[in-house]
Amino acid sequence: MNENDPVRNSASEEDVPPPLAPGQTSENEAWEDVWTWQKFRRFAARAVAVLGAMLLFGATLFAFSGWYTSRPEFCNSCHIMEPYYASWQHSTHADVSCVKCHFPPGAGEKLRGKLLGLVQLIKYVTETQGPRPRAEIPDASCLRSGCHDKRLLSGRIEFQGIPFDHGPHLEDTRRGKQLRCTSCHSQIVQGTHMTVTTTTCFLCHFKDQHFNQGLGTCTRCHQIPEKSFDLGGGVTFSHHLAYERGVDCANCHGDLIHGKGEVPRERCTVCHNREDDLRQIDDHAFMHQVHVTDHKVDCLSCHLTIQHAFNPHRIANAASDCASCHPNHHQEQVKLIEGIGARTIPQHLSTMTAARISCPTCHQQKEVSATGATVWKASLNSCLACHEPEAAQRLESYNAVLRASLDEVEAALGRVRDAFQAADLPAARRASVTTQLENMQHDVSFLRAGNGVHNIHYADTLTRALVDQLSALSRELQIDEPQITLPDVIKPAADTPPAATEDDAESQPAEAEPAQPEGEEPAEMDPED
Repeated sequence: MNENDPVRNSASEEDVPPPLAPGQTSENEAWEDVWTWQKFRRFAARAVAVLGAMLLFGATLFAFSGWYTSRPEFCNSCHIMEPYYASWQHSTHADVSCVKCHFPPGAGEKLRGKLLGLVQLIKYVTETQGPRPRAEIPDASCLRSGCHDKRLLSGRIEFQGIPFDHGPHLEDTRRGKQLRCTSCHSQIVQGTHMTVTTTTCFLCHFKDQHFNQGLGTCTRCHQIPEKSFDLGGGVTFSHHLAYERGVDCANCHGDLIHGKGEVPRERCTVCHNREDDLRQIDDHAFMHQVHVTDHKVDCLSCHLTIQHAFNPHRIANAASDCASCHPNHHQEQVKLIEGIGARTIPQHLSTMTAARISCPTCHQQKEVSATGATVWKASLNSCLACHEPEAAQRLESYNAVLRASLDEVEAALGRVRDAFQAADLPAARRASVTTQLENMQHDVSFLRAGNGVHNIHYADTLTRALVDQLSALSRELQIDEPQITLPDVIKPAADTPPAATEDDAESQPAEAEPAQPEGEEPAEMDPED
């Protein structure tokens, strides 16, 4: 093409745009800006779509993982959880998911629980988790709406035949300690899950308590049995009859509590191996605040067990052995026979004890009581098996007078006590007389329950000692001395015959009878027997 062509040159000159003013944008540059903006918008839209998809996927994955990890089956994926999962399956909470109890109510608490669970999972994967997991269930989980939110208002319920009220146990302090739901309901029990462990009840009710007193009073938990028990041999027993007569439950059931619930120091070192951790080991208030109120530590992790159970062999043995149901039931009679038990005179051993005569030797008369029970009583005929009739009758009369005198002794004791209360005595003497009066009252009751016939010499000596003391106190308090009717003094047989003199020897016949051997009965019965 000819560059000097006038036609071409004129056309080219027309196509050349005029020069741009300062700040003015050409049409091509404008189109480039529009294309760049559209390209950015398309990129941004794609980026937002991808990010949205990722967020949606992440949210779906998070929701799915939250749902999946909240399932009890996920908990069971760790082998250390297998026994707890199995016990949960057979528990009353089998239809409640694990997180419903282990996470307190609220989204924040659930997120916190998930994070703690993630930490536990990491420990499990890295094999830094202990073989026994520890978990705590707050009261808020148990008392949340739809679960046990009305439990505190339900009042008394019955648990294994025992009345129980949740309110006082959770709202008030028990023995100075604030309890939690899991103080009684253990959440880690092999074979069962979230069940009441009665050993915890026994520990709180019986530790440092006297039997049938305070928190350990039998009727706090047990009703008086209605039915009568057939003990065999025509012997029946009714708890209501015993209760009406004031028989203490400890007389028959005192052996049903075993253990003191103490805390061996070595149990503390299972969890605490630093000496600083054990400095407050004797501060019981602090220890229970940390272990019971603030954290759920099973009571038996620290305390030894207190056992409380009925002995099934008691009823089976009762017909053949009275002591199986009546331990120490005749302790006053036994002590009287042994010549012990009184506080105001020394021991006085009976010859029946020395000869090892048992109770059934004298108690041979069979009677049936108003309740239908068989009773074995002693009678004068029992004495006649070993002693002469005159001696047995003399003992019976002597014991009747001696026993009747106890009414006069007790009346005189009452008069002395009244005069003592009104008397102006020095403090030291008042304390001494107070103790003396208590001992005298004990001995009067001891004689009434023991029956002096079981050791007539001991009973006679004790009765006369009480009369002498009453007379001395009456003179000191300036009141009339008691006039008490007592039988004639018993003269015990000498242990050995008196030594023979020469005159006696001359007067003795050549074939003299040998002296009474030691231990054999004299011709006339010693009233002690």
